Amino acid sequence: MKMKSITITLLAIGIFGLSAVTPGHAALPGLAIYAHTDRASYSPGDTGTLFLTVRNQGTSAFTIKNVTVTYPWKAFITDHWEGNFTSTIALQALAAGQTYNNQYSFTVPNDVRAVNSVFGQTISISVGTSEPSPTGTYTSGGANIQYTVPTYQPLTLASSALPIVEIVLLGATVAMLALVFMGIRKLSKK
Repeated sequence: MKMKSITITLLAIGIFGLSAVTPGHAALPGLAIYAHTDRASYSPGDTGTLFLTVRNQGTSAFTIKNVTVTYPWKAFITDHWEGNFTSTIALQALAAGQTYNNQYSFTVPNDVRAVNSVFGQTISISVGTSEPSPTGTYTSGGANIQYTVPTYQPLTLASSALPIVEIVLLGATVAMLALVFMGIRKLSKK
């Protein structure tokens, strides 16, 4: 009897564990997210535009309630988050084959948050729908973004004063050589 209760307990724990790992909301079938930026790459401080298209490729209608955009440079700055936002939409209903289009402006930060990698970065997009009721679903998508590495050359002695000193020394050398040449020509021939 004791062995039977252990088996039932382990089975109950396993079922509970699987239900805890399984997501409570899945992507809505037929919802497709297409997104791209207006340029191929950006420098720190540049502004750009993210173009978003949500298309209903399924057979049943659904209603978009919000769009969440998270940029790769998302960070907590002092007292707020920067680099992400949620746009609440006035319940945009999409029938089969219809699309929802929008565009969002952004600015690439000047600090180290805009770190590029060999494979680029991804702008994460999540579209929330009202179906199935009451909780709705969230479908994820993304857009690639490339930005250049921020570079600068600090002002140093080698980059500013040294070339000026070289030009002055070269000018003085040419003047000395000219004086020597003119002095040699004036010497009397014996």
